[in-house]
Amino acid sequence: MKRRKNKNKSKSIAQIKINGNTYSIRATVHAQQRMKERDIDSHQASGSVLSLGEKKILDLQKREAEAIIIDKDKGTAIVIGFKGNKVQIITAINKSDVFVKEGTVVEEL
Repeated sequence: MKRRKNKNKSKSIAQIKINGNTYSIRATVHAQQRMKERDIDSHQASGSVLSLGEKKILDLQKREAEAIIIDKDKGTAIVIGFKGNKVQIITAINKSDVFVKEGTVVEEL
C-alpha cells in the first residue's frame, strides 16, 4: 500500500529548550514554499526566531500572538504564530519594508 504525504504537514527546522521545556520551530508548507521561492534559508528563518530570546518567545507564546520579525540587516521578515510549544513560521518575505496586518506584533532585530 502506498503512503500518501500529508500536504498540510509542517516541517521541524529547529528546537530550543526554555525552562526545561522543548520548543519546536516549524515551517508550514506555505512558509517552506516561500522560503524556497525567496531564497531564504530555513536556518536563517529559525535564527530570526531564536534572536528574539527566551523571554520574548515565552511572552508571545503566553499571549498566543502572531508576530512578524523584521530584520533590516538581512532584508527579511518572518511571520510566526504559536500552537502550544510549537513556533510556526507562517511565511517568509525577502524584504524588510512590509505591510503588517492589524493585530500582529512587530519585533525588529
